[in-house]
Amino acid sequence: MLDLFFRKYAWTANLALLLAAAWLSARTVNTLVGAAVRPRPQVDLSASQAAPPRQALPSTLDPDRLYRLIGVEPPKQADATSNAPPPRPQTCSDAHARPVKTDLRLQLVAAVQADRPSWSLATIADSATRETRILGVGDDIQGARLVGVERVRDEHDATGNGFRVVAVICNGGTKEFIDTEPGTGAAPEPNLGFAAVPRPAAAPGQGVRPLGENRYDIDRSAVDGALNNMSNLATQARIVPSFKNGVANGFKLFSIQPGSLYASIGIENGDVIQRINGYEMNSPDKALEIYQKLKESSHVTIEIERGGAVIKKEYNISGP
Repeated sequence: MLDLFFRKYAWTANLALLLAAAWLSARTVNTLVGAAVRPRPQVDLSASQAAPPRQALPSTLDPDRLYRLIGVEPPKQADATSNAPPPRPQTCSDAHARPVKTDLRLQLVAAVQADRPSWSLATIADSATRETRILGVGDDIQGARLVGVERVRDEHDATGNGFRVVAVICNGGTKEFIDTEPGTGAAPEPNLGFAAVPRPAAAPGQGVRPLGENRYDIDRSAVDGALNNMSNLATQARIVPSFKNGVANGFKLFSIQPGSLYASIGIENGDVIQRINGYEMNSPDKALEIYQKLKESSHVTIEIERGGAVIKKEYNISGP
């Protein structure tokens, strides 16, 4: 029975075997063909790049935490504004403000304080330019403006009654004064603080003729030339107010240049001019008045104190 069954269906088994063999053959051929046509894998070394290095994280340090950790107070930061100089006081508009000593390289040679403050004059030596100028109220020098001429108490006077005349200026909004001592910015002079006075360019003594003891004849042209060039006249001598027992008694002359007009008319170093034509020189406003009258006067009498004695000198002014 079983034998009959195998005979009847033997072709079925053969067909199954053929199908299995065909499938295996096709699978084998497909594998071999795929392996033959597949490209071989290669590593492209040129395309590989080195990995970028890791950036080191910045180390942060909190100074406050560190100081708290060690138990020390952190140092105080220096204030940039602490080293800045204090602002200058703006006192020029304050009529009652006391002026302070200026540090400009200026020195007062002579001053005239008039009844009208706007008419006051000051002769000031500029140590920077070696020039001496006569300034009126409102004139400028070294960037400062002359605002007046005042009398201030002399702190070096033992009696407490002495006064001195100073030129008051407005320097950068601050009221300052110029006196007979050089400013702190001036270089020290070898003549005990007196400003160097340049020699006159020409001989201003021309036109002066001695007639006898303490008598002179002067050409009108010499007087006019001197009065019309006060800046040049101020360089021929140093003139300062003179005080005796705390009271003004005239003007004292120092550093008189040889050959100058002062030397030609017989004025010597240390002389104190007390009167001119009878007008006392103890008031600076009188000097302005005399200055105007000398232009028209034909005879001038000067009373001088020299070594404690009073000397009278007379001058005749002649010529057109």
